[in-house]
Amino acid sequence: MTSRPPGGSSPTAHRTPTGAAALWGWARLLMGTAAQIYLVLLASLAAIALVPALFGWHGTVVQTGSMAPHIDPGDVVLFTDLPADQPVPVGGVVQFRSPGEAQPDDVGRLILHRIVGDNDDGTYTTAGDANADVDSTPLTREQITGQARILVPFIGLPALWLGTGRPLTAALWAGSTVLALLVTLAVFVPRQSGRADSGTGDDGTQELPVLARRGALAVAGTTVLAGLLVPPGPPSAAAFTARTGTRASWQVAALPPVTAGRATAFALLARTAVNEGTPASVFISIVGDIGTSPAGSVTGLSSNEHNGTLHRNTAVSAGAMADANALAAALDARSATPTPTPTLTGTASPGVHTSSTGTLTVSGHLVLDARGDASAQFIFHARAITFAHGAVVTLTGAARAANVYWRATETITLGRGNVTTRGTHLAQGRIAGNVGATGSLGERHTVEGRLISLDGAIDVAYTTTSLPA
Repeated sequence: MTSRPPGGSSPTAHRTPTGAAALWGWARLLMGTAAQIYLVLLASLAAIALVPALFGWHGTVVQTGSMAPHIDPGDVVLFTDLPADQPVPVGGVVQFRSPGEAQPDDVGRLILHRIVGDNDDGTYTTAGDANADVDSTPLTREQITGQARILVPFIGLPALWLGTGRPLTAALWAGSTVLALLVTLAVFVPRQSGRADSGTGDDGTQELPVLARRGALAVAGTTVLAGLLVPPGPPSAAAFTARTGTRASWQVAALPPVTAGRATAFALLARTAVNEGTPASVFISIVGDIGTSPAGSVTGLSSNEHNGTLHRNTAVSAGAMADANALAAALDARSATPTPTPTLTGTASPGVHTSSTGTLTVSGHLVLDARGDASAQFIFHARAITFAHGAVVTLTGAARAANVYWRATETITLGRGNVTTRGTHLAQGRIAGNVGATGSLGERHTVEGRLISLDGAIDVAYTTTSLPA
């Protein structure tokens, strides 16, 4: 008969782990945690890529690296159908069927490109954001198969590897994922001994809850693994950027960032024409590039009146116009705070200010106060924007002209007389400044910013511009 120590407990009831056992325990915990984080991230991205299909969305695995580093092969783009009653999203990214005659190998394929302009014959011009030239073949509405909505990074890589003849890479990834699943099962759902308090039956077998947890994890892992090896839709060649999706978050319909992109260097940019009406004997100064796209003219400017480069219907101006359209789309997507009066004067705070009547008029002295936040944005949105005679826009509280945007869905007018304004002035139609001015000292315009007409012309006189800081 064996004796028990005082208190009646078994000599093996309490054991102190050795240093090696404690170290191994921490190692198992760290490995299990890392494996679980990987599996959760993988499952989350897979869900974002696959679940929208239940609601009628479509997905495609991007095949090309033409948009690196903004988008990489193996990323998944999700898109929705373009309703017949909705306008074609000029400035947005769409998927469309490109016919064989438009491809170098005469094989038709699906393409993801941005629509950068609408043509007079009802077709549209497309371009890849990383491409120097626009696409050679116009796009018709009937070719569009969807509008891009969400970008999910990396999750289509397994399907891409299988589809491009790299089964070994896909097998290595699958093996690593299975190993992560096994580590998670071993660490967080361990096998247990036959003790009475271990959760097992009298014969040492595992009880149903333990088996259920292990089985559920195994089924879920296998489902995710199988789903990622099957592409969510036919592959696409891509030109898609962070401006129309988000690489770093999983937000649905994330707002594209407000940025001028390749239009940053342009002081004057128009679709049809840039006309400078100041007499040759009067000095003016245009600091920045001047351009037209896709077909336009530049008149009235002598070589000593600007220090930038003229881009008449070049690949550079086409890229700038593409990004200007993207900027307009980003501004239009912002939620607005209606301005109770159509006249802007006094002090304005950061935010999106939209006219309640369709027009905005800047009159007198308008102060844009960033309240110490140098990143604060001021967005003014209206059908038509007018700067009245004598209007002056100034900045305070760390406000920057680079963060000020005047967005008109029709026209922007800088009235005759002394006008000082700041920011990017982005009109769908014509921009007119000092048209008809006679040349007095009180008829000078000063613009710290840009004038951009997406569908019309820019007509200015007695104007001095500098790029916004």
